[in-house]
Amino acid sequence: MEYPTADVIDFASTLGRALDSASSGLNRAAIELGAGEVAVLLAGGHRVEITYFWSRSNRALPEEPLPLWQQDRLRAVGGTSGSVEAGTPLGQILGQTISPNSQSFLLFPWQVRQQVVTVVFGFAGAKTPGEGVPSAILDSLNLVRLATWSVREIARLRAELKAANDRLAGRKLVECAKRILQAEQGLSEEEAYAHIRSLSRKRRITLAILAEEILRTRGQKKPGAAVHTVA
Repeated sequence: MEYPTADVIDFASTLGRALDSASSGLNRAAIELGAGEVAVLLAGGHRVEITYFWSRSNRALPEEPLPLWQQDRLRAVGGTSGSVEAGTPLGQILGQTISPNSQSFLLFPWQVRQQVVTVVFGFAGAKTPGEGVPSAILDSLNLVRLATWSVREIARLRAELKAANDRLAGRKLVECAKRILQAEQGLSEEEAYAHIRSLSRKRRITLAILAEEILRTRGQKKPGAAVHTVA
């Protein structure tokens, strides 16, 4: 079965452009609200990541993923909405992980399936705008949250498809190697598989790698994949 990879790639590119556009709108929204910094958090399962960050002072967050202990603390953000003061437990977590110079925060969460996308604005003052956020800013928030989730979901699906393709290709290699051993040594299918499995365990390599070696030493070509991966 073939998948329309070109269409998927075009769709992913469109989402990427939408996310870039939404991020620019998020910067303008931060400036209009008077925020010094803005971040986008994506929480799903046991993982929390900062997918976007902007600061008036050009301060940058470290590029490496958040340590697990910081992810554990950020999960407390959950679906919290509205104003948060820096002195509160949640405000302290946000200050330590995202914006240490902010005295207050304004949170806009959005839950989809088992994930939560939260836009966090950090303010130098103790008060946030709270009420009366312009509709244009809300539109930017909705767009960036949807685009963030969509881009990450496409990446997750692409990784799952690649893993499935790799498993399928590995099984095809093993099947070909089994047939070679059956023909060469007069083994049954079960005996040929047991032989390959025993060798792979002894050499501590995967069945697929061992099967590929068997095909290569016999001058056999690797079987073609039946499913196209998404680039």
